[in-house]
Amino acid sequence: MRGRHGAPKIGRSLLNLTRLIIVDDDLDMLAMLRDLLQERLEVITTTPGEAAVEHFARQRPDAVFLDIAMPGLNGVEVLKVLIGIDASVPVVMATANAETLVVEDCLKSGAFAWVLKPFDLAYMDHIAATAIEQKSPRD
Repeated sequence: MRGRHGAPKIGRSLLNLTRLIIVDDDLDMLAMLRDLLQERLEVITTTPGEAAVEHFARQRPDAVFLDIAMPGLNGVEVLKVLIGIDASVPVVMATANAETLVVEDCLKSGAFAWVLKPFDLAYMDHIAATAIEQKSPRD
């Protein structure tokens, strides 16, 4: 199998790429963040919250970006499930409105950080790197 520019493609086990799951019900937001981060991270995008839990349990990411307001299982509920599965994975919550009580609930429930939409892309790149640094290396 060949990668970019015809070079041999190296599998994940050899490179140990850092894995990030991004969860949002806005497909344009998912595409924008994937495009920003996929050059150096393995980016998995998903919607809705139920699918995020399945991806998380199966693929154990190094970090998660999670939208708070989603239909079905909302971000706060998903956060609590993810923390119950593996509390060592940093989860960055995203919201379009900074409701203090919701943000406080997320942080008390174990969120690593929260960001306000619309995103500053340079800051999102920085917060991804910071969150991933907090995750202990894979065995």
